[in-house]
Amino acid sequence: MDKITFPIFETKKNQIVDLNGGKSYFYELVPPDLCQKSSREIDNFIDAVGSRLNILDEDGFFKFYWLGGKSYLNTNYQDVHLPETDFIPCNSALEIFFGSSDIFSDVGIYDDYVSFNGHYKRVLSVMEFGGDGIDVNFLPKNVDYILSFQKKAKDKALSKLERIRNSHLSSFLKSKRDIESEGAYQQAEELIGDLTNGFESLFKIELYFLVSAFSLDDLNQKTISFIENCRSRGIKLFIEGQSFRKLKTGLATIFSELIPGVRPFLSIRQHTDKTSHLKYLLPLHKSHLMDEGVSLLDEEGKSIFFDPFSSEVRNRNMLVTGSSGSGKSVFINKLIHNLIGKHPTVILDKGGSFRRLTKYHEGVELSQKINPMQFGNPIFLREIILSCVDKGRFNKLERGRLLKCIREILSDGKKLSFWSLLLKLEEEFAGISLYFEDLKHVFGEEEIKPTKILYVDVEDYPKEAVSPLILFLLEYFKNLPEKEKVLVFDECWSFLRNHVDYIDECFRTFRKNGALPIAISQGLKDFSGIGELYNSISNNSYFKVFFPQEYISDSNFDEFDNQMISSLAFEKGHFSECYLKSSDNKYRKIIRIELSALELELFHTEAGQDDPLNRFYQDNRSYFSSNKETIDSFVRLKYAQV
Repeated sequence: MDKITFPIFETKKNQIVDLNGGKSYFYELVPPDLCQKSSREIDNFIDAVGSRLNILDEDGFFKFYWLGGKSYLNTNYQDVHLPETDFIPCNSALEIFFGSSDIFSDVGIYDDYVSFNGHYKRVLSVMEFGGDGIDVNFLPKNVDYILSFQKKAKDKALSKLERIRNSHLSSFLKSKRDIESEGAYQQAEELIGDLTNGFESLFKIELYFLVSAFSLDDLNQKTISFIENCRSRGIKLFIEGQSFRKLKTGLATIFSELIPGVRPFLSIRQHTDKTSHLKYLLPLHKSHLMDEGVSLLDEEGKSIFFDPFSSEVRNRNMLVTGSSGSGKSVFINKLIHNLIGKHPTVILDKGGSFRRLTKYHEGVELSQKINPMQFGNPIFLREIILSCVDKGRFNKLERGRLLKCIREILSDGKKLSFWSLLLKLEEEFAGISLYFEDLKHVFGEEEIKPTKILYVDVEDYPKEAVSPLILFLLEYFKNLPEKEKVLVFDECWSFLRNHVDYIDECFRTFRKNGALPIAISQGLKDFSGIGELYNSISNNSYFKVFFPQEYISDSNFDEFDNQMISSLAFEKGHFSECYLKSSDNKYRKIIRIELSALELELFHTEAGQDDPLNRFYQDNRSYFSSNKETIDSFVRLKYAQV
């Protein structure tokens, strides 16, 4: 085993000083999420990166790191820019590279691997890139790598290309054509033109992959698998080592140069690369949605976050659509489960999808009569009345007269019951109270006090009571004093066809005040069948979440959106995926939803699966201090969790 002399003298914030006194700087990069870009947008971004590479200074060195799924840059330049990429000074370069703040063991250099702090790492250099096409997915992302490069002086690059071109000029004079030599001449000719016109630059580059493991056996297995992966991409690798017997002597020097703060000499595994190829090798990709919030996954299973109450979001209205059984309620359950502790919530359910969640969080299930008079809102009272009368009886003129009468009755400030209001309206609208004879079990005089969670399942009510009940809950939600609150509105839209103006006003109010109303529907195509109400909900929604459904033909959707929806994956019992899109296209991200054991018990929608939980709850609730403790205990027993 050999050892290396640690090549760093000191670090000060993001500045690193090597043993020779050379200074460089370390940055964490926050590049764009290319998964949220269309093919044309990706091409434009990569072209902009290439343009930036072409104007780099020839004295600068650049070491790009892809470590643990994050991008970093070590360079001797303090002022570096790349398009759509933030450069954050990073003060922990060595800790990030070595995976620890302390190097508590020597860095051991063995025949073909490096070992320190109980970690085993193997350095693989790129010998050939292959001649096929290249794109942003060319390099594997499941292994760390370091890309070092320096721009060549233009005059020297042109001089070298001239020599190459001239060396192949004689191929045209041979009696027998030398196709390979003629091709090399043509390539040199074209590259000279591109360099002269500033379309290309030449760079000295080295690219090394770092395969990591906690045991040597695991390292060997990972190495074999990774080499096969690279071979399928046309990348030829070489395992670096430190063994005269195996004719490998460069590992100590190479590993030392890979450490942040050490200027690369670019002399051991150097390639000459051009801008149009190099721009695809930079690790400028980051799967990202928001900096914090509800923990979710991207389509590759990596952690991302979503916070609908982020200060960056001004309009929080959300529309969730998808075919039956695609995962809509599971996604919303997961979202609400994480938000409900800080935000009062009203859940308008259809079929019990959110009942277990409500029970877990000690929510209140509405069982009393509703009192529309508790809000004192004439417009709302008119909507309640219109939801129960014959639609043809009240044209626009009659609706205006009804509103005027309600305002006059309320103007004296006397407290009235809803039934008293109807009796007074009889003077102008004979027989109007008769419409409510079948609803005496719905309307009462007791007011509903604000509560942390209010839950209603419309399927527990007769059909004629659903419309006024929904309107009441919307008004109740609107009058909750908190601005940041949550409304879950399940598939009940057919009951509100005749209340477009009122619904539109509600969702506009929610948008202005910072509330989070979540409207749920079947596929967008089906949702559009409710006419103007669809436009009201859709136009007021900043977030739209799509689960698998038919092709969407809508002016607000392009081919990229439909491609994302069509690519959504689903594995029953494992995960579902949805596509999140904002109206300004700031967010266009596929989200994967995986459930913990607790979430699986709370969120599932299959009939009969909650019977064991219900029995356990009935038999054992008295032994626990809360619903949460009861259900948590059931989950631990069922899934053998300690």
